[in-house]
Amino acid sequence: MLNLSLLLRSQWFRPDRLRRIQDEKLRKLVGFVYRRVPFYRSRFESVGLVPSDIRGIDDLYKIPLITKQDLQQAELRDVTASGTDLSRCYRSRTSGSTGVPLEILTLPSDRAALHPSYLRAYMAWGYRPWHRAASFHARSEALSSRSWYENIGIFRRRNLSSLDPPDRWIKKLRRWKPFHVHGYVLTLKLLAETVMQEGIEDLHFPVVSSTSGLLDKNARQLIRSAFQTSLIDIYGSEEAGSVIAWECPTCSSYHVNTDCVVLELLREGKPAAPGEEGEIVITNLNYYTMPFIRYEQGDRAVAGSGEPICGRGFPLIRKILGRAGDYIVLPSGRKLTPHPFFLALDHVLGVGEWRITQESLTEIHVEVTLSKGNAEELKREVNTRLQGLLEPGMVAKVSIRESIRRDPSQKLRSVVSHISAESL
Repeated sequence: MLNLSLLLRSQWFRPDRLRRIQDEKLRKLVGFVYRRVPFYRSRFESVGLVPSDIRGIDDLYKIPLITKQDLQQAELRDVTASGTDLSRCYRSRTSGSTGVPLEILTLPSDRAALHPSYLRAYMAWGYRPWHRAASFHARSEALSSRSWYENIGIFRRRNLSSLDPPDRWIKKLRRWKPFHVHGYVLTLKLLAETVMQEGIEDLHFPVVSSTSGLLDKNARQLIRSAFQTSLIDIYGSEEAGSVIAWECPTCSSYHVNTDCVVLELLREGKPAAPGEEGEIVITNLNYYTMPFIRYEQGDRAVAGSGEPICGRGFPLIRKILGRAGDYIVLPSGRKLTPHPFFLALDHVLGVGEWRITQESLTEIHVEVTLSKGNAEELKREVNTRLQGLLEPGMVAKVSIRESIRRDPSQKLRSVVSHISAESL
């Protein structure tokens, strides 16, 4: 609660004060990783850097960029802080939409300052501590234990599994009657399509927030119409720990949470000018167990300009250019979002990169690169996990590749379907 109070105040700080906070946090982080994280010390030494060379975010360009593959290929002991009891760490695995799994280790001290940044974004749109909330997760065991604050009637929530069919979501949402619903773009779109097709008129939520995918104009209109709602797009990642940027109800752009993260927009290695599209590079200012400094997020955005008219000190970016996502269409016509597939494959040890392509209703092709272990064992494990998601009569054909070819002219997608449920 203390961290939320601080975050609610800091959004109104002037830009120069927020810049001083960033500079101080960055200096502290750089000094720490140089002493305690071998991966970063090696990167610094490779270009002749010492901590005193980084006085603030204006010096960030001196630090080499890193990628998900760089961290994936490094030893865990090299990318985590020396002296950390890894058995106490929370472990999450993510590939986002890239199909490159990465295990992320954190301690409660890393995450405490970041999670309330979601609440800060929701509250800007009218959500309050006494309102009920519902959130979608890509797990079958979607229920979690109640927190102490829920027992006193604040921040009450229910978790829904994106593996369930839409009719089950509708029943649960009718019972719970949440003020705010949060979910993946494709999950919310699927729910909205069902509501519109079945003529359901009693599922109205004052606030809906979307994440993890490209929220295009058609999806926005569909979700708003189905739920008669205010729709807020959230841009975050596991690597950032929480929210990177969020839509402001007043500014019609995205605020960057500069008190938690440094976001660079690079065009051919240089900062993008206002109105230009650039590659997103982040520095997480709060993770010390497994730091992320100048990390290539794999997404693009359009740089903003001007002062926020809402009075917040956070800078603006005009548009997030995330990756488009596809549904996997089952023989029954049911559509599965990509997220259960992310969860299934990201937890198979030995998977380097992966991509799923659906060409027919009865077959999906799975390309996997081997980072460690036995190829045949890997194929069996991948097949077993995927069969739990597919309907009878569907098969997953798994191929081990040296590398996965990607078209550089297109946004990366790890789940690609050439089947349209609308054509069935």
